[in-house]
Amino acid sequence: MKYKILIPGIIILCLFTIFLQQAMTQEETRKADHFTLFSNQKRPEPAFDHTVHEDSLGDTGCARCHHVLDIEQNKLVYTEGEEAACSECHTSEQSDNILAIREASHASCTGCHREMKKEKKTAGPTTCGECHRK
Repeated sequence: MKYKILIPGIIILCLFTIFLQQAMTQEETRKADHFTLFSNQKRPEPAFDHTVHEDSLGDTGCARCHHVLDIEQNKLVYTEGEEAACSECHTSEQSDNILAIREASHASCTGCHREMKKEKKTAGPTTCGECHRK
């Protein structure tokens, strides 16, 4: 007699738990956008080895990161000998037409790494945890 009540109760409890989990997941997904997902992360700064990039990309690799906006041509250009650190132009906040360092790094670094992986070349990290190691 106990089992006639107990088994349906357990089944109902399991179904309710599954339903609740689905409802919570959908709500979280609906609210998620770029800023809520990434703006409050507390990950360590990514490690960057300039020598590894110089060796793997060669002379043509410098222009990939070291560029300035040529206003007349309205495009990014590279001038050898005028290289500066990314943080010289890209600060923690976006200003005018200059991306914040975070957005610039995510677009440039992971974008380049993904391209290289598609070409079946050795590439750097493409996921958060691979780059931002504790």
